[in-house]
Amino acid sequence: MLGILGNFGKEDSYEAIKSIVNEMQSFAKSDFAESRYFEQLRIFVQLRGNVKQQFLKVMESVSKFFKEEDDFLFEKGEVKGREIERIEMIRNMIVKLGFSDEQIANTFEMPIDFVKSVRKRLQL
Repeated sequence: MLGILGNFGKEDSYEAIKSIVNEMQSFAKSDFAESRYFEQLRIFVQLRGNVKQQFLKVMESVSKFFKEEDDFLFEKGEVKGREIERIEMIRNMIVKLGFSDEQIANTFEMPIDFVKSVRKRLQL
């Protein structure tokens, strides 16, 4: 597993990662152990950084456990994306349409304090 942190030399990083994953699968004695190994490997990949895309490709091809949409980081990013969308909608209603805080809060059924905080960040 620690091989993911090493220098792959002239070997293609995809093939090196695939080899590491296949070895891990052969050592895992249960589905739970395999899942745990994959989670640990994912953490090492984050430390390495430059092999993330190759790791995802390998995991998509070999794993029945790794589902991007179930990953807590994916969920966190999804929530952050929705928050950015909400802020952008509020900004447009303030800047382009001239809506009041109350109108925006009622339209989107959100707390008026949130709308006010967005307006304050826009300094309008």
